Amino acid sequence: MAEKTTSTTQTQSATPADHPQQPGLLGSLAPIALMMVVFYFLIMRPQQKRDAKRRELIGAAKKGDRILTTGGIIGTLHKVINDKEISLEIAENVRVRVVKEAIASVLEKVADTGKEVVKESVEVGESDSKSAAKVLSKKNASSKK
Repeated sequence: MAEKTTSTTQTQSATPADHPQQPGLLGSLAPIALMMVVFYFLIMRPQQKRDAKRRELIGAAKKGDRILTTGGIIGTLHKVINDKEISLEIAENVRVRVVKEAIASVLEKVADTGKEVVKESVEVGESDSKSAAKVLSKKNASSKK
């Protein structure tokens, strides 16, 4: 019985080797900082480039351009009302006022080269506007025949 009491009275001492050392502040924040850098380069930066390209496209729209709106309306830019609105002709003598931010893409851009007016297709990179441009080009080709 004496042996039992002596074994229970002995305390186990914890040594530093038994417990792993906690990482420092830099060691715990490094993975989070790395994830934020990866997030910026994979998601935020490409989105900023697309937004800048879209703003440039909207700013360069002028009278005569074929426009596709975000609502799916295709028309010809009739007049730039102010820096935020345009007048879009969707049928003969049918014009609607549209906010410039509603422009999804410019399907055909009109370029003045002296006496001759040349229309050129504009690539935007969105699958919907590309398919709409293909439909328009097929429609125009069939109406010319």
